[in-house]
Amino acid sequence: MGSYGKVGEDMGFLNLGKKDEYGKQTRIEHRGKYLRASRTGGVSLRAQTRAAGLNLTANSSHGFRVSRTVGKNTQMAMQNGRFVLRGRYGEGPTKLNLSKTGMTVYSNP
Repeated sequence: MGSYGKVGEDMGFLNLGKKDEYGKQTRIEHRGKYLRASRTGGVSLRAQTRAAGLNLTANSSHGFRVSRTVGKNTQMAMQNGRFVLRGRYGEGPTKLNLSKTGMTVYSNP
């Protein structure tokens, strides 16, 4: 998950004072096992399980999602009745993102 830590990891009080590798403030948020609270997104509850090779996720802010990994770093999902295709590829500062509408290149300075 990059410089934001893992879900459920103890991150101190709302990440205040925590800096990324460039010296900028990271997200102001709290992440617990079943709860996420952030400055801009509010509070959401979530639950996740795995059944028959599928990931099942329920989130109070984003609804219900059924997903499956189809290749390394590639995920297909149905979320609230919509098809979602997601892919994140690359190492270092330049990465390639895949979606159902196309591809983009991302460069982190």
